[in-house]
Amino acid sequence: MKAAASSPLQEVTRGRRTPLTRRDWIFILAGWILASILLMAIDQGRLIISRDKVLKYKAGDFVEEDFVLDSEFNFIDEESTAKVVALNRSLVPPVYEVQSEITESVLDRFDRFSSYIEPALTNRLSGESADILRSEFPGAAGLLDKETSRSPAEFDQILKITRDALQTLQLGGIFRLQTQDGGAASGIIEVVYPDQLPERRVTLIRNAVPVPENLVERTRSLDQVSGLSPDEVELVAALVLYFAEPNGYLNEALTERNMDDAEAGTEPVKVVVPEGTRLLTEGTVVTARQASVLEALKEQRALGYHGFVDPPIYMAVIFALGLVAAGNFGIRLHNPKTLWLFVALSGTYILLAAILAAYVRFGGDMTISVLMPTALFTLLLAQLLQDRKTAVLISVLMALLIFFLTGENSHDFLITLTAGIGGTLAVKRRETRMGLLRAGPRLAVGMAVVIFLTGILVGQSARASLAVSAIGAANGLITGILSLAFLPLLEHVLNTATTFRLIELSDQNVPILKRMRLQASGTYIHSQNVAHLAEAACDAIGAYGLLARVGAYYHDIGKVDQSHFFVENQSGENKHDDLKASLSVAVIKSHVKIGMEKGRELRLPDEVLAVIEQHHGTSVIRYFYDRALKQKDGESVSPEDFSYAGPKPMSREAAVVMLADSAEAATRTLKKPTAAKLEKYVWDLIMERFRTGELNDCDLTLRDLETVKETFVQVLTGHFHSRIEYPKDEAANK
Repeated sequence: MKAAASSPLQEVTRGRRTPLTRRDWIFILAGWILASILLMAIDQGRLIISRDKVLKYKAGDFVEEDFVLDSEFNFIDEESTAKVVALNRSLVPPVYEVQSEITESVLDRFDRFSSYIEPALTNRLSGESADILRSEFPGAAGLLDKETSRSPAEFDQILKITRDALQTLQLGGIFRLQTQDGGAASGIIEVVYPDQLPERRVTLIRNAVPVPENLVERTRSLDQVSGLSPDEVELVAALVLYFAEPNGYLNEALTERNMDDAEAGTEPVKVVVPEGTRLLTEGTVVTARQASVLEALKEQRALGYHGFVDPPIYMAVIFALGLVAAGNFGIRLHNPKTLWLFVALSGTYILLAAILAAYVRFGGDMTISVLMPTALFTLLLAQLLQDRKTAVLISVLMALLIFFLTGENSHDFLITLTAGIGGTLAVKRRETRMGLLRAGPRLAVGMAVVIFLTGILVGQSARASLAVSAIGAANGLITGILSLAFLPLLEHVLNTATTFRLIELSDQNVPILKRMRLQASGTYIHSQNVAHLAEAACDAIGAYGLLARVGAYYHDIGKVDQSHFFVENQSGENKHDDLKASLSVAVIKSHVKIGMEKGRELRLPDEVLAVIEQHHGTSVIRYFYDRALKQKDGESVSPEDFSYAGPKPMSREAAVVMLADSAEAATRTLKKPTAAKLEKYVWDLIMERFRTGELNDCDLTLRDLETVKETFVQVLTGHFHSRIEYPKDEAANK
């Protein structure tokens, strides 16, 4: 019969298919609240403690005692920043806009004037054309009265040159400068031509631009008049002065926008007061400058809302990232012991990191990440949980926590991330406890290199980076030593299936295995063979072969005290011949329960106990079930009464041990086994377990089952290999 409810032991090997329960969500919410409160309490406690009475000083107060800063302090100097902003705004050149419609109007008016010149000169300044000139262009017509000696052709040439000069000046811009345009500080103006060339912006010296007051001089300097006589030049200049109009006017909106952009681009003036600075001296009076620094220090240490809002928000982000990653990578911690281990280590790390960040002042180039035992925490997690994916995820979350506590310091983030992942990978599988000591030098080298490179990356000197790297290397060496001390202690307290614990349990001189070898030699040999099969198959499919091997060693320890009831230990007499089938099956089934009891007495890890409990699943004990059917004498026979209580295997390792157990026992009955016979026989056994649903709760795929079958056949073929028949020694037989 199946158990009605799953036990913590069963939960050890549940797969990732199980959704988060209400209890899980309550646990996660409680963890988030506690972590947030912890960060807030430590941070606000630091602020309360650091409120010195000197922060109450005002300008002009008498200083009663020295005040030296115990840590580096920086703040934004608002007064200096305002001065820089004002300066930058004043240096922005005013923007003048050249209006093309004025240019067109000026040129059109000049062209009208030119059209009446020739007829007026032809009629000796009399007639209708001359009258129109005098009425519309009185000043210009007066110039003609003085130029009667020139022929119409000569005048036409002068008018063309005048138009070119007028067009050149108008297109470039004739400006009406304003004294209050804000450009006095820079001495330049910026000119835009929105109608002619929208993309064009020209910067000009303010005192050299064309204005109505200097048009005559500007006209005289033009290339167009360079070949004229002095009288002709003056005529051209007079005509230009008569017709030209200012067309460059201040664009106040565009000028103000440029000033706003300059203000927005102004970096605030950041004042850095180094650690150890004597800010106030006893017996002196507080200056205005000192008072502004004290006010900034007071504001920075005030209990602002960020101190209460930021930690919960950031911890929520970390928890959310952890849950999403855990869900995608199939990371679950259902076993209460491993769950509390995770909580204890994570909580200790958060507490230690927060205390160091809040209360310890690091001098020079030293940082919190160099001193934090990040590698030790992840190494312990990786070994105790036997799950590197979880430890790598925790490394990332630890790095994000340090990033928050250090004010978004990328240097600390990189060092913490490297140390965490380094601790996760420092110890290889199948290593002995001395491998922990070897992990120290590995971590030391890795941390030293990363700390040195990241130090150079953030601008530290090579000498400073080397000094900090030496401390990081010492951290790595100490990690290896401390892990050797803490890991056995935590293994004992939590009774987890670490690599080292499993290696110790695989020692064949363990008392229970020695008893099995002496009292149940058949079961012992069977367990050894199952262990070889299970380990090879698990290694082939990427499961944990060492756990499968150790689980196989202990899966039948419940047979030791009543070994004579099991066929592998019998030598002729069968105890079941005199028992009813129902009584015999009760004895056979009891070895699982007895094995669990013995395993708990021996304090076997839960993962090994799970193999003992699940290695038969809910399969039917076919021999005694068939026997009961023959002996039923009218009584009903239920398959459930002749089935193991289960549960079904919930991990790949437990499932492989089940298959290895069946294959090893069944293939003993084969006569003259060949590779082909073994392959068919083993595959039939595996498919029988598959069809009856015994593999439904584990993560084995059909491809895995094919690999398991091939591995079993390879190992069993070695067990049943043919031997050479040696010739008898005739001399010895005489």
